[in-house]
Amino acid sequence: MLNKFNKLLDKNYFPIVLKYFSLAALVMLVVLGFSASSSDPVFLKQLRNTNLGNLIVWSYWWPAIIILAIFFGRVWCMVCPVELITTAFSKIGLKRKRPRWLLSGWIITVFYLLILFVGIQVFAIHRNPTFMALYLLTIVAISVLVGAIFEKNTFCRYVCPVGYLLGLYSKLSFLGWRVKDKGICDSCTDKSCISKNYQYNLNVKSCGVDLYPANISDNSNCILCGGCLKACSRYQTQKNVNRPNPQLTYTGFANDLFKLKPLKLPEMVFVLVISGFVISEIWSEWKVTDSILNFLPHLLLKHLALSPTANGLFSGIILFGLIPLLIWYLPYLIAKISGFTLKLKNYLLNYGLAFIPIIASAHLSKAILKTTSRLPYFKYLSSDITGKITANQIVAGDIILNPTPVWLNILISVLLTLVVIGGIWLSVAVVKRLNYRFNIKYSSNAMFLIPIVYGGIFLFMILAWRWIF
Repeated sequence: MLNKFNKLLDKNYFPIVLKYFSLAALVMLVVLGFSASSSDPVFLKQLRNTNLGNLIVWSYWWPAIIILAIFFGRVWCMVCPVELITTAFSKIGLKRKRPRWLLSGWIITVFYLLILFVGIQVFAIHRNPTFMALYLLTIVAISVLVGAIFEKNTFCRYVCPVGYLLGLYSKLSFLGWRVKDKGICDSCTDKSCISKNYQYNLNVKSCGVDLYPANISDNSNCILCGGCLKACSRYQTQKNVNRPNPQLTYTGFANDLFKLKPLKLPEMVFVLVISGFVISEIWSEWKVTDSILNFLPHLLLKHLALSPTANGLFSGIILFGLIPLLIWYLPYLIAKISGFTLKLKNYLLNYGLAFIPIIASAHLSKAILKTTSRLPYFKYLSSDITGKITANQIVAGDIILNPTPVWLNILISVLLTLVVIGGIWLSVAVVKRLNYRFNIKYSSNAMFLIPIVYGGIFLFMILAWRWIF
């Protein structure tokens, strides 16, 4: 199967034709987003699901790329229209060298924080179709700006927070971009896969994200564009029947994760914030845990006369910053009391890896919940793609949405439970390997609080919500 897919990647029309289709879809989603708007929170609660554009983006596109990344790596990047846009503008742009601050990785983390704190918390871009459209256009505008200024494919490697997240989840993937034989790369004289002559081609091109295929050992940064495969195949100074050499390869589930490559500091901050975000995403599904989660922010906000914008930012700091920071610090604190010798920074950069499979399992759980819970809305989309009429009828009580069938509810409950247990199991396996690497014995038992406490947050909620109450 993989051999056939790699042969398909060698074709001139693939995957670039998919990028053109996804670009057309992007335009359609933006138009649909601008077709419906409101400031009424009751109306928006329904409009976010009845508007075709908003429904697809937040309930199907976003869950789909999360699921694909966990099992198949960064395949979304292979068909992403933004990659096509930023590459086109880099071809005609200034081609300036990237400054050190851009290469550091902090820009992606800061960009994500802006989306999370300003976009989600303040403007609720996931609940308003017009804001969703503006968000998509903002991403495109930034990709155009970055492409027009800096060399090669700067946006996808050093600016795009979606790619950053997918790179982390791709540590779990079965698949990865590797070369068949490093010896072929060693003997190659043309180095077409990294040649400056082909950097700005839109299709048959050398790597635009600063990678040399022979040195790729994980899934973090390769955007699976297939350009190096085509370049290796087309631009040969000496014919070699073993080329093209780069290909999509079966690497084994969670192989990259078990390599235990430490996180970089901006990656660690990124993972820490996401670890808080997914708690909010899952716990908000059940009224009981949602009230528990928001108790502290509401308690503090009662005594502060803040604007709605400041309220959103303040709640975000607690939910996505303070709470995960306390959860991350607890195992280290107990281990330190027990004689743990690893410095805090080394703990965060190394044992931060143990949070990733649980975060991924929580994100996967949210994806399952979103895609299944929105199914009743599709009945009305064929006659009202803007969603305004349908939303009004739901608010007025003229439309009663069909409840989820019992059999589907049971299936969802089983899937959620298994997914979270799977994430906890992988986290335990990572902790065991890290303890062995650092030759830590007695105090290392405290590190198992990472899967126990953090994983338990999700497992407790799923068991209580789906099986007990």
